[in-house]
Amino acid sequence: MGTLFNQSPRAYCKVEISDIDNFLENAVRLAEKYHINVSDVIAAKSALEQERSNNLYVKNGDTFDEQMTGFGELIQELNRVMEPD
Repeated sequence: MGTLFNQSPRAYCKVEISDIDNFLENAVRLAEKYHINVSDVIAAKSALEQERSNNLYVKNGDTFDEQMTGFGELIQELNRVMEPD
């Protein structure tokens, strides 16, 4: 996990024509294997991508919570140091 001060660059992935070709070849193969339409394979892939997106959203929330906890601890420490004795 990255930190506020040491965040590595995000890896943006570009989709190439060959990726589409490979995906469609696999979709046709799976449709034949399970005796379903290619559109059903694509819908299944879409459902898995939505699940992946949800998981990433939760992970991002966990990271945010950890960072906010760190800020809270820093603010508490600052308050403690600034309190008159």
